[in-house]
Parts: sequence; structure tokens; C-alpha cells
Amino acid sequence: MKNLKEITITTVVTMLLILIIAFCICGTVFGQNGGRNQAQERYYRALEQEYVKEIRKLLTERGYCNSGVTMNRVVQEDGSRQYTVTIHHRRITRLDEEQQKELLDECRMIDFPVEDCTFCHEFLETDL
Repeated sequence: MKNLKEITITTVVTMLLILIIAFCICGTVFGQNGGRNQAQERYYRALEQEYVKEIRKLLTERGYCNSGVTMNRVVQEDGSRQYTVTIHHRRITRLDEEQQKELLDECRMIDFPVEDCTFCHEFLETDL
């Protein structure tokens, strides 16, 4: 009887230790991935800020200083990114369609250094 009780206690303690070890291993793996993801996000954030700065520089050169530029992203499960760049300036909305298209084409010519990213450039539609 005493022997059966010892075996049961030993089995329970062993299973408990196995569970603790498994949780520690999972925590280590998740912690390492989180650090990698944070470094990657910082890298992309720096690239995105530089890209917006280049868009603003181009717009300023074309006479549209103080333009509103926003850049939204959607990150897919495979890591690819889809960006939407929205530009707002009151004088841009007064341009005809052809002039707006030419300006958007110039904005699209600015390179983004990562290849698995897609971009959509648009002007903010206002009712003013």
C-alpha cells in the first residue's frame, strides 16, 4: 500500500515537472520570436517614415508644401505588406484628373527598399 502511494506521488510530481519544463520552453520560444518581430517592426517603421518624408519632399518641390500624407499598412500572415498612401492638399483637389494622375505617378516612382510590399497612392476626397 505504501509502495503504491509513493509511485502515485512520484508520477504526479514527474508530470508536474514535465508541464513546468514545457511551459518554460514555450515561453522561451515566444520570447525570442517577439524580440525578432519588434526588431523587424522598428526596421519597417524607419523605412515607412523615410518613405513619407520622400513623398513630402516631392510634394514640396511641386509646390504643395504642408501636404497631409498618411501611410496605412496591412501585414499579411506571410509577412508581405500592403500600404495605402493618402495625400491631402487643397490645391491638389483643384487639379484636373490628368494633372492628379501625373502627380500620383511621380509619387509611385519613389522606391521602397523591400520588394514584397504593394502600394496604393490616392488623394483624399473632400467635399470642399
